Amino acid sequence: MTRVASAAMTRRGGRCSPEPARASQPLARPLQCAVALAAALATTAGCSTESAPATVTNNCGPRAAHQFAQPAATAAATGGSCTSLEFTTAGTYTVTVRFPTPSTTASIDYLLVGAGGGGGRGPGPGGGGPAIGPSNTGGGGGGGGGAGTTISAIGVPLPAHAGSVALTVVVGAGGTGGVGGGGPAMPGAHGHDGAPTALTGDGLALTAPGGSGGSGGQGGAVGAGGGKGGAGNPPGANGGPGSRGTPGRPGPGGKAAHGSGGDGGQGGAQAGGAHNGMAGQNGYALLQIHGATAVTS
Repeated sequence: MTRVASAAMTRRGGRCSPEPARASQPLARPLQCAVALAAALATTAGCSTESAPATVTNNCGPRAAHQFAQPAATAAATGGSCTSLEFTTAGTYTVTVRFPTPSTTASIDYLLVGAGGGGGRGPGPGGGGPAIGPSNTGGGGGGGGGAGTTISAIGVPLPAHAGSVALTVVVGAGGTGGVGGGGPAMPGAHGHDGAPTALTGDGLALTAPGGSGGSGGQGGAVGAGGGKGGAGNPPGANGGPGSRGTPGRPGPGGKAAHGSGGDGGQGGAQAGGAHNGMAGQNGYALLQIHGATAVTS
């Protein structure tokens, strides 16, 4: 039987408008290739018009269990058809699953990763306002953002339907890095948290939390302490303290195959030498649907 898949992304509340996706040719090892492709694409955080929309592969073959967790306790049998769908761009997608018959046994394998948190800002030698005056001590480095959490399973049953059922995939956006401004308090210096990645519909309600943003470092005139790394899997590292004439080192973000946290900003040893934190990477979703066909929109 011939199966045709098409894909196009709908972005809600964002700034990106990627071009429509193209159904790829069958792959001998689709999950291995999909994960390798996503790792290559996930080198920049946030959203851009160059980000890849959903990638759809028909005839994805047998499950590659080593890419996922252990099978579900009530794992459904694998049917003859299979569609693999990979999502690397932050946004909301609808996956329409079509069952050949009302009694079709179908199942889904999933891998969901929350987005990474942004790194904290590394301030300069000041930080206390005109009442405190200048300082010769470098500001502390910003803390790194935490990486998003990964959840996965294989063989999760999809209850049969007469016709089709809609699943919703929400890929979280990476948290932005901490910035300056707002006076000595620097209210924007803390990195923003990464958004969760979720899969819902047909009895599924799954969420992979995003990583937390790192906190900003202290100005040289008010302690020069390094910022704290954000919580995550793995968490971001703390920034280093500043010292006389030396800026604090930035805390690296938590690194993972997908959803890494952003690095903190390096502190500044001279006025105007502060550095903003880096943004975290977007989340990620990989689905394999067995025993039914699927398209995205």
